[in-house]
Amino acid sequence: MSTATTWTSEYETTGRVVFPQRRSRLLIRLVFFALLMAASLVSNVQHLRAGDVSGTLGVLRLTALAGFVCVVGLTVWQLITRRPVVTVDRVGITSGKDGAKGLVPWEGIARIDAPSGLPGLRTVQVQPLDQHGSPSVGIPQDNVQDLAELTDWLRALLAQRQTTTD
Repeated sequence: MSTATTWTSEYETTGRVVFPQRRSRLLIRLVFFALLMAASLVSNVQHLRAGDVSGTLGVLRLTALAGFVCVVGLTVWQLITRRPVVTVDRVGITSGKDGAKGLVPWEGIARIDAPSGLPGLRTVQVQPLDQHGSPSVGIPQDNVQDLAELTDWLRALLAQRQTTTD
């Protein structure tokens, strides 16, 4: 059974499909940035012992360490909560907890873009009709592995909803 068939079945049964963060992607990100953070920490400690923490490079080393700590902290939070989630339901497409990042109702969708971005960082953008009133909703690979299949499924769902409301 294909993934789209599973999504359709769940949508028809429960009225919604929820896409939480994928743990495997988050674990890879966590390991990668934890290694960078550890290397940055070792470098900062070595330069601190040598009394070489001043100047532009010293500031950049500390800034990099702070950035790595933030990314590791965010990733740990995402691993624990599995947020933000993407929800496709009878109302529309929602990103974030309770639509905190955005809701695009079915009747307000202008188009669903093809997956774009760098490999591993690709997203599907759901563009609203009113570009000024509501934000577009981005669906990243952190939530859905096969974005091409998701795009086809969402477009089919949108077409189905448009024909039933006409």
